[in-house]
Amino acid sequence: MRGVGERVNLDEFGERFDQLPDAVVLIDGVGTLRAANVTTEQRYGWTRDEWMGRSLLDLVHPDDLEWAVSSLGTVTDRNVGTPIELRIQSTEGWRLVEVVGRSIDIEGDSCILIAARDLTERRRWEVAGDDTELLRTVLQNAASLTLLTDRGGVIQAVSAALIRLTGFGPDATIGRNLTELVAENDRTRLERSIAATAQREHGNTTLEASLLAVGRPAVPCQLTIVNLLDDPTVEGLVVSGHDISELWQTRKELEHMARHDPLTGLPNRTQLSRFLGRSIEETVAGGPGVIVAFIDLDRFKPVNDLYGHESGDDLLVTVAARLRDAVRDEDLVARFGGDEFVVVANGRGIEAADLVGRLNDTLSGPFHLSVGVVHISASIGVVRAGAGDDVDTVLAEADNAMYAVKNDLKHTVASTRTVAARRQLADRITQAFEMNEFEVHYQPIVELETGEWTSLEAVARWRHHEQGLLLPSDFLDIVEDIGLGIVLGETVVDAVGSDLERLRLATGATPSVAVNASADEMTSPEYPAMISSALERWQVGSERLTIEISERSILGRGGRTSRAIPANLASLAEAGVSIAVDDFGTGYSSLTHLVTFPIDRIKIDRSFVTGLVADSQRRSVIAALIGLAESTNMSVVAEGIDHADQVAVLRTLGCRLGQGFHYAAPMPYDDLEAALRTADPAAEDPPS
Repeated sequence: MRGVGERVNLDEFGERFDQLPDAVVLIDGVGTLRAANVTTEQRYGWTRDEWMGRSLLDLVHPDDLEWAVSSLGTVTDRNVGTPIELRIQSTEGWRLVEVVGRSIDIEGDSCILIAARDLTERRRWEVAGDDTELLRTVLQNAASLTLLTDRGGVIQAVSAALIRLTGFGPDATIGRNLTELVAENDRTRLERSIAATAQREHGNTTLEASLLAVGRPAVPCQLTIVNLLDDPTVEGLVVSGHDISELWQTRKELEHMARHDPLTGLPNRTQLSRFLGRSIEETVAGGPGVIVAFIDLDRFKPVNDLYGHESGDDLLVTVAARLRDAVRDEDLVARFGGDEFVVVANGRGIEAADLVGRLNDTLSGPFHLSVGVVHISASIGVVRAGAGDDVDTVLAEADNAMYAVKNDLKHTVASTRTVAARRQLADRITQAFEMNEFEVHYQPIVELETGEWTSLEAVARWRHHEQGLLLPSDFLDIVEDIGLGIVLGETVVDAVGSDLERLRLATGATPSVAVNASADEMTSPEYPAMISSALERWQVGSERLTIEISERSILGRGGRTSRAIPANLASLAEAGVSIAVDDFGTGYSSLTHLVTFPIDRIKIDRSFVTGLVADSQRRSVIAALIGLAESTNMSVVAEGIDHADQVAVLRTLGCRLGQGFHYAAPMPYDDLEAALRTADPAAEDPPS
């Protein structure tokens, strides 16, 4: 045996070359071909003359080149090199070969003799030969789908998992391009991924795409494309994947949670900002712009306190549903937080006033909750946004506009009752209206000089089935909090009309009566019409009716009067109804309102009358109020007169009229009728 680097005659060597069954080549130290046998030409399809003097390293697969060069460096110091597997380019594609080298000396030159044994067919047999049934069983039962495609994505083979997942068998898949089996919006992306993976620098690609399926929606899958085009045993793209429907569903739920309010399902503030931002960007200069309505529920907290948080949540969900129904499909309703909502509407085809009217209408009806029926109202501020506006600024302006509206309307009555007691009353109020438990009592207003009755004030009472007779301080704030203040007002006015007709028929007396009106009633556009209808129905002259409004109800917290109040007062005055300001001196009204509004009478609050005998400062205030009223042709009534010495002081101060327990407590109709038939026991002279 010749040793390492032993000299060999090339002619003698070449004759033996062609007798070998394996491909054998002789290269120099840098891989240049010096000789090759006939088997090499036959096996790989190229001629010796064609490659003589060229580097055989050019035939090695690029991914195997570094390994081949490294192996060549170890041959020179060994008798026989270590066998390695390489992919070698043939005229028919890549072939898998096992090569082993040995260093020899040819005519004084150091060369390397390389024998190459083709492994392609044997490897294919190893993969699928004796284990064909096992391999088929594994592929048919694997959960992951597998496909084999050519370079362009045309399907060559499919696994049973693909058939089970999509319902498409081999006849419907093999020979078709893989892009035809995915949803249309995924096709371009998949086509690009296939092309990129077929390139050498992109060995594999992972993407998500929805596979079409028979009799069901497209199935979202994660697909991995592996480039095995250069693998002689595969020669294609292997696509594997699995169903990710649950992942997609979870992802969608998480995305929905990130963008929507969990209680109402409405878009949250994040989604609101994005939608408003896009809407502003899409506006055209000079166009209608975007309408933004900021909504705050005026009576949500009382409902929440009275009935509990579950009922409050129920109310919010119902409000959300009504708001969605009240707007167009293209508009957005979002929950801003708490009991605040925002509507964003494109200004095309709708006016801001129409939108506000629609929203108010949808919230004005009764809400049927599991605990009963409640009524609420809303304060709605509106702004218009256009090109260039900032989202945060627009929302802040809409918020400010809402508070301006709320300050015009809001009037809160303090309560000292426990939540449980308030809830108990609230639960009964609707039924109390149905059972006619609300009634009207009357307290006379008297001439202080003579004690004669000059008129009456009608006050509401609730004859509770368990708690007995309740005063307005026990229930009025609850009635207003759940939105039934206007209903109570209609009940009282209707009862007064009926009682006045009964009095006329029974006694011939036709006294005038003062009726209290809440802030809700005075801001309702329908209030004057309701009063006129009641007067006409009971044939009561408007000159016999006085509407009393509290000084606090004239103004909101922001010190601004609701636009509805002056209009309603003007309508009532034009109809001949008198206007009185109740509890004067305790609110926030400026004196200019006394001359701005058609006010006929002021009623000095009982807090000034109590203790006036010993308090000179209170006497001074009362004297000033009386002087102010007389200078503007208004009458004055002192409320809460309980003692004769108070009467004496009030008379010295110039006060002519008063009312209080000193003369008579509020009495039901039967007592009133009896008093008018006889002398008034509380007065020195009989009533007029």
